[in-house]
Amino acid sequence: MRTQPLRTIAGKEFCDHIKSRRFHLIFGILLIIAIVSLASGMAQYQKELEIYNEAYGSVSDEALAHMPAGMTPTPLTGFNQMAYFIGSLGAVMGIAMGFDLVTREKESKSLKMLLSHPVYRDEVINGKALGGAAAIFLVMGIVLVISFAVLLVFGVVPNFEETVRVLIFGGLSFLMIFSFFILALFFSTVAKDSGSALVSTLILFITLSAVTTLVISGPGITFLIGEPPERPESPEFTFSVSTDSPGMGSSTSIVPGDSARAFDLEEYEEKMEDYRRESRAYQERRMAITDTFTILSPDQNYQRLAFAVNEPGFEAIWQNPGEGPPIDPATEPKDGLGILSGLLGALSQRIVALFVFPAAFFGLAWVRFAREDIR
Repeated sequence: MRTQPLRTIAGKEFCDHIKSRRFHLIFGILLIIAIVSLASGMAQYQKELEIYNEAYGSVSDEALAHMPAGMTPTPLTGFNQMAYFIGSLGAVMGIAMGFDLVTREKESKSLKMLLSHPVYRDEVINGKALGGAAAIFLVMGIVLVISFAVLLVFGVVPNFEETVRVLIFGGLSFLMIFSFFILALFFSTVAKDSGSALVSTLILFITLSAVTTLVISGPGITFLIGEPPERPESPEFTFSVSTDSPGMGSSTSIVPGDSARAFDLEEYEEKMEDYRRESRAYQERRMAITDTFTILSPDQNYQRLAFAVNEPGFEAIWQNPGEGPPIDPATEPKDGLGILSGLLGALSQRIVALFVFPAAFFGLAWVRFAREDIR
């Protein structure tokens, strides 16, 4: 494949995107929402920081050193709200950028004229993808620069590890928007006109998001795996206060109720052990179903990965509920980036899925475009 035609086509597509009014409108809305959500998150962070300082101001430095990193307020909390809006509006941006890339040129007959020149079809489809990727990269670059500016306005200077996590957040956001751009590009190669391509892309996007949200909700999980196990009934005890003698005070004793008198403590412990085991198994099944369905939806998968980047301490607890973070307490890192690196194994499937989704649909679009009979 020649590089000069590829650069020419990619440059032309990039210029078309950044000059598009549709692109300007969606990007403007995305930028405003990102600034407002981050500013709101920073205001909440400052409140949490004040509460934290009041609560732990008298705690020794040695005790603070042993406190998990997830327990301390972080300025990256504001990016969680931003991730929610990018997950929805960013998907719309990607779809709006890609749904008519091929169909528009089919309808105007310009694609046939382009292919009549000494240019290969793979150069055309690759150039369109690269041009869109460059425009999305520019969008996320501007969003990140303004995000750092908002942090500085609130008097927060991110350290090295926080800066790296913000950049990782930007990379995840780029992949999510690019995934829906490639999805729209695929339907643009399959559909006969731009309207059909847009409708098909939106239907798939809404279906993935709606089905995922429905399944991972409380009623959806209950429908699939049933009700959670019931906790065994505990015995009833009552308190009685007796006076030993005048002026000598009183003593308190615990008197078993009717249910406790006929209660077998060993049997209760066995039931509690069975309950804990069944609860762990239930939570594992619940997490497996949630992870499976959110992985299939790029926006839901992105929001979960973004939460892990912004709140790695809480993500570690989420991965192992009731068992502590999957990191040895003796060697537990105290910075978010260290905890995040310890979570790579648990998040590997999600990371791979975020790359596989656009790669798979781009492969389908490439094959379809290469074999299509353009008249």
